[in-house]
Amino acid sequence: MKATVLVFAGLLGVLIFACSSRADFRSAKDIQRECRLALAVLQGSAEDNSTNSLLAGECIGYVQGAVDASSALAENVSWYKLCAPDNLSTQLLIQKFIVFVDANPKYTLASTAIQMMLAQECPCRK
Repeated sequence: MKATVLVFAGLLGVLIFACSSRADFRSAKDIQRECRLALAVLQGSAEDNSTNSLLAGECIGYVQGAVDASSALAENVSWYKLCAPDNLSTQLLIQKFIVFVDANPKYTLASTAIQMMLAQECPCRK
């Protein structure tokens, strides 16, 4: 009985560790698909139901979160520069992201694609 409990506890520990240590890497195409839906919902050409709103929210949150993180990084280190105008809307960023992913399929991770899109769209002028 004691051995069974120890084996069960060990397996449970492995499962908990495996689940908590797994990184969540989103593909650029997955986020792009959600972003296309987000634009359709925002423009009224897709139904604004709970499923579509959830997927649109994932796109909006992912894109805006990546831009916010990039801005915070640029303010706190000297080796990273981002010169995005303050009035750059999330909707415009989403549109630019969709176009960028289509034009640059070599960037397969969403986080990399967003960073490269920002570098291309918001270069710092000297």
